[in-house]
Amino acid sequence: MKNKKTHIWIALGTIAVFLFIAFFGCGSDIKGIRHMRFGIDIKGGVEAVFEPVGITKKPTAKELESARNIIEERLDSRNILDREVTIEKQEGRILVRFPWKSDEKDFNPEEAIAELGETAKLTFQDEEHKVLVEGQDVASSSVVQNRDTRAYEVELHFDKSGTEKFAGATEENLGKHIGIYMDDTLISNPVVQQKIEGGEAVINGMASREEAQALSDKINAGSLPFSMKTSNYNTISPSLGSQALKSMVAAAVTAMVLVCLFMSLYYKLPGVLSCITLLFQMALQVLAISIPQYTITLPGIAGLILSAGMAVDANIIISERISEELMHGSSVKAAVKAGYQRAFSSVLDGNITTAAVAVILMLFGSGTMLSFGYTLFTGVVINLFAGVWMSRTMLTSVVQYEFFKRPSMFRRKREKKILDFSGKRRWIFLFTACVLLSGAILSAANGMKLDTQFTGGVILKYTCTGDADTEKLKESVEAVLKRPANIQITEDPASGQQKLAVTLAGNKGLSPQEQQEVAKALDEEGGQEYTLSETYAVEPYIGAKALKNSVLAIVLSALFIVIYIRIRFSSMSGLAAGISAVAALLHDILIVVFVFGVCRIPVNDAFVAVTLTIIGYSINDTIVLYDRIRENQKKKGKGETLAKLVDRSITETLGRSVNTALTVVACVFIIFLFSVFYHIESIQVFSLPLLAGMISGCYSSVCIAGPLWVCWEEHKQSKKK
Repeated sequence: MKNKKTHIWIALGTIAVFLFIAFFGCGSDIKGIRHMRFGIDIKGGVEAVFEPVGITKKPTAKELESARNIIEERLDSRNILDREVTIEKQEGRILVRFPWKSDEKDFNPEEAIAELGETAKLTFQDEEHKVLVEGQDVASSSVVQNRDTRAYEVELHFDKSGTEKFAGATEENLGKHIGIYMDDTLISNPVVQQKIEGGEAVINGMASREEAQALSDKINAGSLPFSMKTSNYNTISPSLGSQALKSMVAAAVTAMVLVCLFMSLYYKLPGVLSCITLLFQMALQVLAISIPQYTITLPGIAGLILSAGMAVDANIIISERISEELMHGSSVKAAVKAGYQRAFSSVLDGNITTAAVAVILMLFGSGTMLSFGYTLFTGVVINLFAGVWMSRTMLTSVVQYEFFKRPSMFRRKREKKILDFSGKRRWIFLFTACVLLSGAILSAANGMKLDTQFTGGVILKYTCTGDADTEKLKESVEAVLKRPANIQITEDPASGQQKLAVTLAGNKGLSPQEQQEVAKALDEEGGQEYTLSETYAVEPYIGAKALKNSVLAIVLSALFIVIYIRIRFSSMSGLAAGISAVAALLHDILIVVFVFGVCRIPVNDAFVAVTLTIIGYSINDTIVLYDRIRENQKKKGKGETLAKLVDRSITETLGRSVNTALTVVACVFIIFLFSVFYHIESIQVFSLPLLAGMISGCYSSVCIAGPLWVCWEEHKQSKKK
């Protein structure tokens, strides 16, 4: 008994240590929240897809690796060290991401993108910088080890023309340096010791094999036979990203405070301990992102806030179970023990389905979708394996103290009148049908449309001062590009800053040179100043692939849910339960679709992230109900019909459903408010449909899934008769 009393202090000490590490880090390998790696939508920067030009076949893996080395060399020369250069071998292209420097003001994304894609030029120059031999004369280079000194060297092999040029160059520069340059950067400066006529040369003085290999790769890259271009890129100004980060941090703090207040006031002691557990979970989640330096984006931060709201759900289920046990006359210690035991199956099933949806989102998503999926997945896993264990350890320990094991420290539930959901199901279904029909009509009237992320096209956003004539600007842009353009001016409600958006639809992107021409055309109108804040350009085939993956992800999620419920809830005629659950999910997805249509939000990757999140959240809610139905089937009352049993189960879990919805919806609503106030459109179009979907998820789990399953089972029973 005494040992258990100390568990609360050990737990609090452990939480304090993890909070300290999460904030300050620990050594060079364990980085804290202050050293998290933020995406370009927070730090501001450039994201571009480079593709080779001038070749008729897909480049080999070796050629792509050479191209990657070129780009990294150029980024190094600009002191841009915090970057990602990724090869996509399947597509034969290279993805480049790099943030702006913290003090960057006069950034020029078009120039940066254009320079990165030019063919690298390798040259051999004398001390007067006269070009003696060029990279195209080098057939290959490789790393060798000197037999005498055992030092690593770089061996060069020239072609026929290069052999002659190099022989003449070494003869004329005996005892002098011949510098090897990549573009304008000196990568090696050896002294010529003798005339070299065999078409081979050795560069020595390498400190390690890694240094020799890096030099060899750069030399091989210099002879790359093609240049690269991009018409798919995204840029965000540093000021825009900085403002977005501040607003999301403020939203996170506000959401956490409100959730903790609600839990503490409503559930008392278990609520207070669940808030402390939440701090532990958030510390672990921060470390899961910061230690591997996983790039966190704005949707990723939204995923953190959302996973915090969903993490509270497990503690709400447990707290509700404890309250039920107290209501039935159990002692505090017995109620705590039984509460965790009875809640486990609901928590397990709900978290597994949500985690599966997050994994599917990670497998088929990329960029912001991947970031959101990762934060949601880590949040669910941490909640299941660490959060529940920590709250149980603390609560089991603290009730060993006389002061805390009083019933007044817990919320005591009262018996509730059984609500007649199944009896009123026809009216519920009629109301649901009316809502869906209204949404379909309004969406059709507004016209659903795909964003440029899926159709291909370009969006350029500028901050501007002065009065702008949109018609003249439209004419100027169209005259330069020879393609239709749409010009819109909006105002940021927080700062009063005017913004001009240029939208170019169509089947092609926009080259950096064309973007410079657009900027020039805007400036020539006079009377205004335009500063580029954000761009998004994509080729249609990339959008088509993303759309295909999105649909596949949603279908796979629904299929997984049917199979999982079929296995786990066989006592409820698993297939019927699974299909009823998916029907409820379909209702939620349609609500999300209609929010996009009614609010005139173009369907983009935010739609996919929202849809999969709603699937995970809503099925979690439905599984809690199914778990209670399964439990009540074992102690079914005499003469109790299936409809009455389901109504009793819904009534018993209604408090949990409503309270979970309140905490999660509060988190999402705060995200939405801050996104509106700070005019963060990417979060706004994400959080508004998510908010509607969360409310719909609670409604469908309570009013659709259970009553629909009753209809199915009653129909089966009537057919048997």
